[in-house]
Amino acid sequence: MVRAAIVLARAYPLGEARKIREVVQASAIPTSFAPAVLSDLVRSGLAHSRAGRSGGYRLSRDPSSISLLEVVEAGEGEIHSELCAMGNGPCHWSSVCPLHESWRGALTSFRAMLATSTLLEVAERDRRLEDGTYPIPPDSHRAKSLAVSDASLRG
Repeated sequence: MVRAAIVLARAYPLGEARKIREVVQASAIPTSFAPAVLSDLVRSGLAHSRAGRSGGYRLSRDPSSISLLEVVEAGEGEIHSELCAMGNGPCHWSSVCPLHESWRGALTSFRAMLATSTLLEVAERDRRLEDGTYPIPPDSHRAKSLAVSDASLRG
């Protein structure tokens, strides 16, 4: 979901729509999965679609006004926990388990962080990573972090 939204966000300033094949190529989303992902963005009101030769998918508003929470929830639904973190089935929140307060706090913090991050910020970070101008943090999930000056090695 986020990868497709980034592709649309990067195209937004150009005023251009993106075809499914362009989203697939730019995001590495499987071709069979891309229509469902883009449909979720349209259904949530984050994107518009138009059929035809000049059609495609386009964000419905500026990516600076779209939160990462909106994008994630467009595909995943509302982020909340229906299962008890202790593993004893549904947590109805009426019977509090020992993790209840901690788990609720973690979910609240996670939602707040996603709500304060914009799609524009993520798309800009993506562009800078692609250009080799974004510093890779030491705690990156990459096996070997590249320095900005090593960007030419990616190729």
